Amino acid sequence: MKALVLAALICNPGDRLIDLGGKLPPTVKSIDLLIAVEPYYTRLYVYHPGFPDSIQSCCHGSPTSVVRLAVTDGRFCLRQSRPQMKWKLKVIVRPETAA
Repeated sequence: MKALVLAALICNPGDRLIDLGGKLPPTVKSIDLLIAVEPYYTRLYVYHPGFPDSIQSCCHGSPTSVVRLAVTDGRFCLRQSRPQMKWKLKVIVRPETAA
């Protein structure tokens, strides 16, 4: 229950919190998100929790796209352009981003 309340405070209402904090090595400074959306004309928006101005959008009429994100604490928020859309994420840690 606490995580749900925390997500409401740091992500905009209706957005989803994704927490990769315990899954990424502490030396990683940035990641690439390979994002696939369905249908292709929908968009997925990604931003850092508490900073909705840092928003990046994906796909722009393409079924897949890559978004590069700086890793602060491993958390980020997702917003869908349509409620019934489908999406998949794959995290790519590049060798040059790990020290």
